[in-house]
Amino acid sequence: MKSAPRSALPTLLFLLCSAVQTRCSSPTPVADASIDLGPTDGSAIVDPTLEVGTGQSAWESLADGDSVELIHGPQGGYHLFARIREQRLGSDVQVTFRVTPAEGGDPINDVTDRIRLIEGRGLLRTSQGWESTSALLVILVRIQGPSEVVGRRYVLEANVVRTGSTVPTSVHRAITIVDET
Repeated sequence: MKSAPRSALPTLLFLLCSAVQTRCSSPTPVADASIDLGPTDGSAIVDPTLEVGTGQSAWESLADGDSVELIHGPQGGYHLFARIREQRLGSDVQVTFRVTPAEGGDPINDVTDRIRLIEGRGLLRTSQGWESTSALLVILVRIQGPSEVVGRRYVLEANVVRTGSTVPTSVHRAITIVDET
């Protein structure tokens, strides 16, 4: 086999590299007919969902008007147990809560208290999405005792933000704080 003259090699290499580069940087990708795109309503697919619940040892759903137990903590303060379930927010989220009187007013908890949940450390993957693995403490820092809150109606708000994002997903429940202990 005869080799190409030396002067033609640079031209051939240039043409070969140009052809490869043009193929790799093609601005119009070829569609793959085997991909199932599903419904065309993207918002129905990507919108996250969030539930707030309660329960010390297991998930207990919360509906508007339900009662939530006031817990007297070992350090002398008071708190509520809360839990979250979410879909499409992911396995690394920041959770905050807000407990405000139903008639309006300032929150009775520290709304800057953030809880980070990640898979294996506070967040469990379920068939419906993600769920907190244990009760999250909503510490009521602005009360001195049960008489200030027991029997009164409050709004419990859970806010969940995917770590690295600033867009919260929120849910509210009207609750009544009770003391059954």
